[in-house]
Amino acid sequence: MTGTAIATVSERRASAVRTGVVIVLVLLAWELLGRFRLIGDGAFPPISDILASWWDNRDIYPAHILSTVGTAGAGFVIGNVVAILLAGLFVLLPAAEKLLRPLVVVLFCLPVVVVAPILGVAFDGDWPKISLAILLVFFPTMIATVVGLTNAPRDAMNVVFASGGGPLRVLLLVRLRAALPDLLSGLQISAPAAFLGAILGEFLGGREGLGVYLIGSMGRGEPAILWAIGLVATILSAAVYGAIGLLRRALGAENTRPSADMSSLRSIAPAKGAAHRGVIAAAWLIGGILVLLGAWFAFIAATGLPRTLMNSPVEVWRALFVSPSAAETRATIGDALASSLLPALIGTAAGILLALVLAVALSTSPAVARAFMPFAFVSQTVPLVALAPLIALVMGRGLPTIIAVTVSVTFFPSLVTMIQGIANAPTGPLDVMRSVNASRASILVNVIIPNAVPHLLASVRLAVPRALTGVLIAEQYITGTGLGGLLGISRGYLDYRMMWVIATVVAIISFAVYAIAQAAENTILARRA
Repeated sequence: MTGTAIATVSERRASAVRTGVVIVLVLLAWELLGRFRLIGDGAFPPISDILASWWDNRDIYPAHILSTVGTAGAGFVIGNVVAILLAGLFVLLPAAEKLLRPLVVVLFCLPVVVVAPILGVAFDGDWPKISLAILLVFFPTMIATVVGLTNAPRDAMNVVFASGGGPLRVLLLVRLRAALPDLLSGLQISAPAAFLGAILGEFLGGREGLGVYLIGSMGRGEPAILWAIGLVATILSAAVYGAIGLLRRALGAENTRPSADMSSLRSIAPAKGAAHRGVIAAAWLIGGILVLLGAWFAFIAATGLPRTLMNSPVEVWRALFVSPSAAETRATIGDALASSLLPALIGTAAGILLALVLAVALSTSPAVARAFMPFAFVSQTVPLVALAPLIALVMGRGLPTIIAVTVSVTFFPSLVTMIQGIANAPTGPLDVMRSVNASRASILVNVIIPNAVPHLLASVRLAVPRALTGVLIAEQYITGTGLGGLLGISRGYLDYRMMWVIATVVAIISFAVYAIAQAAENTILARRA
């Protein structure tokens, strides 16, 4: 073993020891806070009570774990295969991306509380659960893979083109290799999402599964049981996350960096007049909306769902603009939306900022940052309908709780995406900065963070739909205000018309923010070119 290899192993061991020490200190603080009821008056039990609860019910877990792992595994595989194929299709055929963009964004933006009962009626067996896991899995992986494919080194692609290769050969020989770190990051994000989708799907019913066990335990007034179930789900998702990390290291994708910033830019179309670009963009948008509407009608026709449950676009339009109560409906939606946008905005900004801080900390203080990663998994694998009441017991039933729930669902995918962006800082500028003994802060500000801008914008596209979903669930189950409160009332009265109106409004807002982030990314890349 060479001296460099020995040093690397020694550094990893030291980092592991530091990480272990921090985890022990955090668990000790958790134990003391829970033991003396310093937070939440029992909603935050000591870790010893959680472990005792798990041990007392250890015979119950195997069947539930096997059921959830099977559902999550099926959703993980299918969702990620679909995501990777779509990403490749979008790079090869940009027209397909423009036409399908509204559909894939809306699928990811639909509130779970609206989608879940519809899937339960539309499909048989385990497919409602698997379908929910697929919906939560495919979008993060697709976004991450598209970022990697489009940021492939231009020089390497030109070599393949010069040797007679076409776009497909470039995709297979250059783009996929360059996208491997981002693809693996997407898989890591989707690991807890798959378990979350499976557990939420199990809320629809069934005999086995962690979701079934969780929903059956929520009325017992024993937070330790809920935390124990969440701990099991966290361990499962963390195991998959860690396995993908080991695969990244084995494939050599952990430290892949472009040699220069300019080589990673996508091709920029020739400049055209603003009016011409606007007309083209509008045409593609109209085409994408038509594809979305066609898919909506096709789903209704294929499943045969009753109109009382599955509203069509025509019925949503009538509810908003044609029916005698349309004005009242718009006023109700407007008031609720005004109440929900502020916590969604604050929660999104706070989640992304927290992710950026932790991503930077991971590059500068890995032991501390890694020690907090297990606790991040809790917010991703425990369903919000179970986590939100616990947060409310700790923080009350006001705006801070809604923001806290929103942050909990936005920062993790943003964190993983930004970690990849920071890790991919170009070696050329880094070497120049280090050769002049630039400080670590200077390197971060001048090289690492600017290079991570595309990943930062990708994290915005991932965070916004999650933020709105978090706000809806927090409002529905805790505060009773805003769109979430209105959604809860509509669900109680089985008013699916209003539920679909709310879902449509949420999807439109999410798609608008997604489009703005995409336009900002294109503008930044064009200026950097």
